[in-house]
Amino acid sequence: MNAPQINPALMQMEDIVLPQPISQLPIAPGYWLVAIIIIAAGVITFIKLRKRAKYHAPRKAALAQLQQLDINDSQYPSQINSLLKRTALSYLPRQDFAQLDGDQWFKWLELRLPQAEQGQIGLLLAKRYQACGLNAAEKQQLFKLAKSWLTKKARFAPLNAIKSNANSANTQANSPQEASCSQ
Repeated sequence: MNAPQINPALMQMEDIVLPQPISQLPIAPGYWLVAIIIIAAGVITFIKLRKRAKYHAPRKAALAQLQQLDINDSQYPSQINSLLKRTALSYLPRQDFAQLDGDQWFKWLELRLPQAEQGQIGLLLAKRYQACGLNAAEKQQLFKLAKSWLTKKARFAPLNAIKSNANSANTQANSPQEASCSQ
């Protein structure tokens, strides 16, 4: 038998030379730019979330304290008023806020309440020092109003907002007068 003949053209071929593997570094400048933007966005988001949590911390702590108050206590309305004042003091300058009392305080409190709930908290808090005090239904309503006031996440209105609302309030009924006891 004949031995297979080798094609002379195949004898001239050389092995395949593979190119050098592509290095992963350095990355193209566009990828570096995208990486920097993503890291910066993450840092800015973290800072904003932390700042927001720090801003709302006194309000959340007041909500927890509100849940712990005893609604059957005779000093319940005074405790709620004190809790709301302490919460407000952590957001506003003390020297401006210290002068706020009575009708001005009630007007400022109502700025944070929804329109349907305005005009009620002042009447309830005005009864806190009366002989008959608040009945159980009024205490429950005061609790709901205080909770609504504390759960609102909007920034607190500045104290000069009361003066700007005073002109519009003159056309409406004035803030709470002496509340009467009904037995």
